[in-house]
Amino acid sequence: MSVANQIGRTFKSERLIAFTDAVMAVAITLLVLDLKLPEGLSEAQLPSALSGLWHSFWCYALSFVVIGLLWMAHNTQFTHIRRVDGALLWLNLFFLMTVALIPFVTSVLSDSGGVLPTALYAGVLMTSSLCMTAMWWHASRDEELMPCDVPASTRRVGLINPLLVSAVFAASIGVAYLAGSAAGQWTWLLAAVAGSIADRLSRP
Repeated sequence: MSVANQIGRTFKSERLIAFTDAVMAVAITLLVLDLKLPEGLSEAQLPSALSGLWHSFWCYALSFVVIGLLWMAHNTQFTHIRRVDGALLWLNLFFLMTVALIPFVTSVLSDSGGVLPTALYAGVLMTSSLCMTAMWWHASRDEELMPCDVPASTRRVGLINPLLVSAVFAASIGVAYLAGSAAGQWTWLLAAVAGSIADRLSRP
């Protein structure tokens, strides 16, 4: 069936969810490939070599948590999005394209914690969050995709939360260029309170 013939039709969401889970599982697994020790190390050299990997371990842990949070957010979205259409399939593909980039930008960040790697990492996560915003916004406008029994407050939180997260990562790019990469990366912590702020903003 052509893409054009899919427009206006809706489908069950199970295959989209299964495909998304598979892509995210591969992405989170690829993160560990960047943790490498030089070959031929002696036992005496091992402690020093491991300590030299601390930044790579940090980047690995950061991205493992990030992909895990994106997976949980996607799972939450699709407890309310019951069916999908052609547009939602494309939006989800764009979302997965950004997720698949996370191992690459993690590798760049682990090799160099400078401003440009920080900006690249933040840019990918900003785009991921914007894709999630777009998916939620699109589904919430169609009762066949998101049933009308989903509360208005839930609809608002689902829209505001990823918008706030994307705003944090966008702001961190500017902070990195103005105040250094470390300041930009510390800015990412603000994403942790996006949910609480979204809940408050969504109250009647």
